[in-house]
Amino acid sequence: MDATTAFAAAFAVTAAGAAVAHFAVRAGAASTRVPRVPDGSAWLQTHQRRAETYAAFVEPADQIGHILETWPALPPAARQPQRKAAYEHLQTLRHRQAAVILDSGPDVRAAAQQLHDECERLVRGLDLYAPPGPVDESVRGLAMPFLRACREYLEAESEQHFGLRSSGRSLFGRLATR
Repeated sequence: MDATTAFAAAFAVTAAGAAVAHFAVRAGAASTRVPRVPDGSAWLQTHQRRAETYAAFVEPADQIGHILETWPALPPAARQPQRKAAYEHLQTLRHRQAAVILDSGPDVRAAAQQLHDECERLVRGLDLYAPPGPVDESVRGLAMPFLRACREYLEAESEQHFGLRSSGRSLFGRLATR
């Protein structure tokens, strides 16, 4: 046998052995692979965590709404502490917005940004020397667009993962009551 024929024979045997080893490893890996079944309780916990995050984000916005609602009825001497509290709630809202952004879809993120911007605009517009007047009820539904976006996002995700359309009360009780 000449050197070229010996080299070709050795190469063919090595390639065949490598191919057999490759298929054996793939077959072994495929047989030990366990199909991954989605865990319903893990998804439920994720949904509940998100609902709690959204509710926590809305709390400072609600506090800002209460301050804005009663602002015209406050005497000028009581307005400075309320304005300071409104700025503190705005800072809390800004910090909690990060958690919403990290764990939400684009519609919820946009609604969170819109709520933050609206609260910031309204708080910065508080006038200590504005004339007294009746309670301002126009800011009552300040967080409703955000809550609507959250509810739609959670219900769509629930339908995708669980195959059901909930009324919002069972999985997302805190959001449904707002």
